[in-house]
Amino acid sequence: MVGREKRDSQLLMSSRRPDVGPLRLNSSVIPLLLLSAVLAGNPASPSAATAEGMAAYHRGDFARAMAILKPIVYDVSPDRRPPFGDPWATAYVAQMFRRGEGVATDWPLSCALFNSVWAYTRGLGPEGYGTIPFVDEGIREVCLPEFQPEVNALRMACYLDGVTHREFVLDGDSWLVADRRGFHIDLGGGEYRDVPMSMWCHDVVVALTQADVSVQSKWSAARMHFLELFKWANGIDETSGSIVRQLHWIVYGVRGAHIAPVTDQTMLTMIGGPYPTLEMPPGIRQAAVLRLNDAGQVEWAVAGPFPKRGIIAEFPREENATSAGAVGVPSRFDELAGDFAVRFDHKGCHYEYLDMFKGTYSASGVGPLPFALSEEQRSKLFKAIVAARIFSLPPVVDASGGEASSNYELEVRNAGQRRRVSWNIESADRSLTELVRTVLNMVNPSPGDGCVSGPPKVR
Repeated sequence: MVGREKRDSQLLMSSRRPDVGPLRLNSSVIPLLLLSAVLAGNPASPSAATAEGMAAYHRGDFARAMAILKPIVYDVSPDRRPPFGDPWATAYVAQMFRRGEGVATDWPLSCALFNSVWAYTRGLGPEGYGTIPFVDEGIREVCLPEFQPEVNALRMACYLDGVTHREFVLDGDSWLVADRRGFHIDLGGGEYRDVPMSMWCHDVVVALTQADVSVQSKWSAARMHFLELFKWANGIDETSGSIVRQLHWIVYGVRGAHIAPVTDQTMLTMIGGPYPTLEMPPGIRQAAVLRLNDAGQVEWAVAGPFPKRGIIAEFPREENATSAGAVGVPSRFDELAGDFAVRFDHKGCHYEYLDMFKGTYSASGVGPLPFALSEEQRSKLFKAIVAARIFSLPPVVDASGGEASSNYELEVRNAGQRRRVSWNIESADRSLTELVRTVLNMVNPSPGDGCVSGPPKVR
């Protein structure tokens, strides 16, 4: 793989630095910390389930501790845990990844977990410092500067369960690397490209492999290759409050510097049940088929009680491809079109409702009133939408729930295409948070304090 060392941004693998000595907390102090926190009724006191996992850890039964604590940290929760989740469980899982106790040592993941607990304890004020063990000395040991890009990616998507470092050989000197920061395509000669993987909170990656199938591109000398991703998506059924687990089979097409999903099929749906493991469920691998048919087309097929199949289309010509190479996404979607408009809905105390389709705006029970953004504001808003990857999301992604004031919905139209996304601010990544800030600063830069009244009756 000639030229790998010439890349400007080195791909990082999770590893432990042999030149950094471990810093351990005296084990006799830990039970005293736990007891004092519980007796004091500290907001960070462990739950009964978390306490059981912690007890297993102190017995040295790390496998049992991880089996109890990991779902508490990673799984979606019907009771809407706070933004930082369970800080006790998070700290202990971070410690096990820090020490390699029952799991492979993973310092970037340990750092990401410790940082969430650190933010929580600092939010409690001085009385929060030191109430949860391992955190400060853990951060000093594992949060090394070279891990920062990987740590940021882990924190933005709730620790990216199952995402590892994989390499795939493509054509000649070109290859593709998949890691926690996304896909990295190296074409040789110093030319490479980074593309986000679009992993979400509570996704569990089971497998990422290169398919045996590849076809000659109609538009260039490059071949079109395919990656197969199996992942669990875990969410909440808003009508029943039940946890819904879906196993997806996602096929990515790769041609030259372009990679994009070309089909996404739900293989299995479960209501409730334990947090998914990284093991492939029996029969699933055999039920997902990618092959060349007699006409030389790439065909996908799902076997089972309700079989289905389809044909994977070739990417468009290189000069007409989108910046992500996405099939089904309009070309040059990253350019502001004349029909650009958004509908932004934020329910709750300071009710915000912007409808550029109608040219109106409502807030705190007042409205709808005529409202229009300047060309400069339209351009700035569009750039924030592109940065949040709204156009690469499915038509509807519903990650909302809990308090109304934590929920946002955005519908976008550009170049004749529409996307609608709803999300909960507690699970949003930084780009979505920045998008919300951009919108609110434009429509209501001085919202004031308190709730004036409910949402407007006319919308």
